[in-house]
Amino acid sequence: MAMAARSERAMTVRSRVHGDGAADARAMVKRTAAVAHVTPRPQLVVVPTRRRAARLIAVGCTIVFGLMLGAAAFQTQLARRQLTLDTVDRDIRAAHEQYDVLRRERAELRSPGRLSVEATNLGMVPATQTEFVAIDADVVATVQRSGTADDSTNESASVEDEFEQYADVKAQAGGAP
Repeated sequence: MAMAARSERAMTVRSRVHGDGAADARAMVKRTAAVAHVTPRPQLVVVPTRRRAARLIAVGCTIVFGLMLGAAAFQTQLARRQLTLDTVDRDIRAAHEQYDVLRRERAELRSPGRLSVEATNLGMVPATQTEFVAIDADVVATVQRSGTADDSTNESASVEDEFEQYADVKAQAGGAP
């Protein structure tokens, strides 16, 4: 029933006429009128992006080239410094070898066998006996005082005073050296 009412309404809309009679009868149609004052739109074209891509590729290649050039320069510096290190290592090894040679020569020159041969060549003879010589303590103290850098400060002090000072220090230290 609802369907029948709907189709009847549609028929009346289609058959509706404007004006006074059936002579002008025409079906109702929706139309849009063209606007006369609007100029036609220009045809739009998509610009190819090859130029932007080409620039990006050129910049990327430049960066990669710079990095590769930097890596090559870095490798060159490493190789040059390694050569310098190798030269220094060789010099150190040569210095160690020369040091060992000089130590061997010194040991040979100071060896007792060589010294006895050289002493015999100079006319020396081995000692038959040894004896110790006793030296007075005053002589030892005088010799020690004379060996100091500044003798003017110790002129007034006698040898006995120095021994007393030594005894005082030993007493305070409890006899420890």
